Amino acid sequence: MGNYRQHIAFGSIFGLAYSLAAAVFAGLHWAYATVAILLSTLGGLLPDLDSASGVEMRSFTGILGVLASLLVWRKIEHLHTPPGFEYHLWAMVLAYLFIRHGLRRLMIRVAVHRGMSHSIPTGALWGAATYLAYPSDFHSIRLAMAFAVMLGFLSHLLLDEICSVDLQGVRVNKAFGTALKLWAPSPVSTILVYTVLSLLTWKIVHNW
Repeated sequence: MGNYRQHIAFGSIFGLAYSLAAAVFAGLHWAYATVAILLSTLGGLLPDLDSASGVEMRSFTGILGVLASLLVWRKIEHLHTPPGFEYHLWAMVLAYLFIRHGLRRLMIRVAVHRGMSHSIPTGALWGAATYLAYPSDFHSIRLAMAFAVMLGFLSHLLLDEICSVDLQGVRVNKAFGTALKLWAPSPVSTILVYTVLSLLTWKIVHNW
């Protein structure tokens, strides 16, 4: 499988190609295009949230924590009666701590590495979550960002499959075929992912 730097590079290349195509053919503004590149790069690291090792992944969850804090702040601001600054502050701190220290520990405990977290439905789940969470009133922008995350996620799966093939020895290792999949050996994790994905999809259709 690919390492941390390779996944960053692969995800950013996919994101750059996607953003350029969206800018040229769909007129996507450069500001949104640059964010799409960032989201694609981050999406390329999402499958490894269940990895128990790596200083780089701890840094990655720190970045996700910052993004989550900003989203929480914006969501609170759009409440009918926004609470005071102190509530904003503590909501941001708690969101950061959960993502930075809680999410990865939770994923390590409940997920098996290269299990359902490395699958196409999980990539779609992250895309659906991005669509629902992205702070924009325009469906087209939210869709663009959701596709950027899914594309980055897919780049991770593709790179893992590519690295599973030894072209010189013309052979594959035991990890081949464990990334680009629609289900996992565990029926519980498979059902759970599809259930959450169905709920998020229903919410997207309802909002649309």
